[in-house]
Amino acid sequence: MAKRNALILPAPVSIPEWQRPVIAVPLQQAFPELGEVKEFRSKVCLFNHDRSRIFDVVSPRYQVIPHVDAVKLLVDAMTQYFGTVPHYDVRSFGGGARMVAKFKLPIPPIRMGRHDVTDLLITMRNSYDRGWVFLAVLGAYRQICSNGMMIGEQFGSLNVRHVISAEGQDAQILPQLEYMVQHAPLLRDLWQEWAGTRMTYDEAGELLTGHFPDKYLTPVLEESRFPRSKWDLYNDLTRFSTHDTKSVNRRMEFDEKISKLFYSDVELEGEE
Repeated sequence: MAKRNALILPAPVSIPEWQRPVIAVPLQQAFPELGEVKEFRSKVCLFNHDRSRIFDVVSPRYQVIPHVDAVKLLVDAMTQYFGTVPHYDVRSFGGGARMVAKFKLPIPPIRMGRHDVTDLLITMRNSYDRGWVFLAVLGAYRQICSNGMMIGEQFGSLNVRHVISAEGQDAQILPQLEYMVQHAPLLRDLWQEWAGTRMTYDEAGELLTGHFPDKYLTPVLEESRFPRSKWDLYNDLTRFSTHDTKSVNRRMEFDEKISKLFYSDVELEGEE
């Protein structure tokens, strides 16, 4: 008798965590035993898709932005603005509680030298556990060292007010996208200015001390490396944020601090 081959069924298609729905359930319905507690009566539980994980307990007025909706909003806006679907990468963390998406801007990269090329991006973050507020800002990727950068909100941003606006995408999201795209090329002049700005050891220490743990900051503030350019100092910081941090939460924390330290006082052309 011929031997029969075992029937192999195809594995179920796995849906990425960021594409799975977030489920909002009144707390009294999810946990009836808590229904008598006055403080919980109006609360809402945010669950993952199969209700095996609770992300947070929020008020009924809390605006939940599903990750997939946030990504689609920016994909649609960039497609409408540029006439082509953007290249993007989405990563989720904490069982889907948090999401980071990077969208490559189809505009010329910034060249700081023959082999020093930096691509421009929009970096978006979102969360269901309120660990991060929804935000999309200009970002960059420096090819020569694989460093990621978060540019300051001074260059434009998308926040929750733009996304949930009743005025719609054309009135809120597209103008913010246009602002970021139009101002992104100004980074080249800013970075070249930093490349020509020499910083002493004392100036760098005054700028950075107290903002980062010593184990990260000590190599950056090695006194024998000074004086050095502000551009080199900035890239040392983006290097340890990109490559030396052990968690995405720590990296986002460092990226925000670096952004505020270096971009908060930038005045864009034509603005006060």
